[in-house]
Amino acid sequence: MTPIEAAGRGAAAQPPDAPGDLALDTRAATHAALQALVADQESVLLCCSADFSAWPLQQPGFVRQLERWALRDPTRHEALRLLAVDWSDVRLRFPRFAAFRRDFAHLIACRQITASQRRDLPEMACTPTQAVYACTATWGGGMHCQTPPRVHLLRQRFEEAWQQATPAFPASVLGL
Repeated sequence: MTPIEAAGRGAAAQPPDAPGDLALDTRAATHAALQALVADQESVLLCCSADFSAWPLQQPGFVRQLERWALRDPTRHEALRLLAVDWSDVRLRFPRFAAFRRDFAHLIACRQITASQRRDLPEMACTPTQAVYACTATWGGGMHCQTPPRVHLLRQRFEEAWQQATPAFPASVLGL
């Protein structure tokens, strides 16, 4: 298996072959790993999803953890970067997260990509030292990676997609 295959989709179905990598076999386990990733207080957090519908963005504990992360260093700029194919339902489905987006707009950048641009990116959250990604769009299972080459490849894929993405999901919606 190439390093790219190991870091990408489908690798979660394989047993971890590197120390520090952990297979996650339930949605609860992947959501707990996401929360732990945010709780680690890394400087940058990158997230990618088709529409964030299976993420725990409606859970008060997860949003509080994001707020703690944001308050750790509120002078950062665009430290939380979110990519999605479809942002249309996020504001309505996740009002707590939408309020977090509004309150910490200076820390958060959201962009939209096409489905073909996201093809090589799994549903994931990634920091400079670790990543959690799903093997299905519903987060029914996944992988927690701490192996530097895998994390690097996921971050690299994210950055490539970010460069092609367009701004989306503004912090506030102004109307006349």
